[in-house]
Amino acid sequence: MEAGKTLKAFHYKNLGTLATIGRNKAVADLKKLKLQGFIAWMVWMLVHLRSILGIKNKLMVLIEWVWNYFTYDQSIRLILYIPKKK
Repeated sequence: MEAGKTLKAFHYKNLGTLATIGRNKAVADLKKLKLQGFIAWMVWMLVHLRSILGIKNKLMVLIEWVWNYFTYDQSIRLILYIPKKK
């Protein structure tokens, strides 16, 4: 815009939908492929690992996922709002 060039029109490209349902369970609705269960869960993991930048980061996330899988370690995911005293 600053250079005065015309902008390209934005076109959304839907690559599909992925959702985890529980331990070893997921659904994957890709263009020509619909999966469910463990296979869809593995696809979900691979897609999300690919989106992480850096091999070291990917490896650390994978190690954490494997550790949590075998130890059933589930971190508490709470967002707390503690009002400040006046």
